[in-house]
Amino acid sequence: MSSVEHDTSARKFFLIEEGREAHLMYREIGANVWDLYHTFVPSEFRGKGIASQLADKALSEARKSGKKIIPNCSYVQTYLKRHPEYSDIVIE
Repeated sequence: MSSVEHDTSARKFFLIEEGREAHLMYREIGANVWDLYHTFVPSEFRGKGIASQLADKALSEARKSGKKIIPNCSYVQTYLKRHPEYSDIVIE
């Protein structure tokens, strides 16, 4: 399986699997906040932990970069319920 990459110009975390892209998109709000607003995984790759990898990479990068996040994506909201260790970077 491919590793998750961060495309800062497109504001997304993504991976390519068999030529298909899965991604988690964000908007920058000011200098220190990312609005995580959309996660997409092609249907043939769902249920394989790809969305989880995307969310983990995005949240880890946000923490490492000193960012706070707004979890507008429903998948990210679900992920955060399972991973309360990221609650310190969440803006509700």
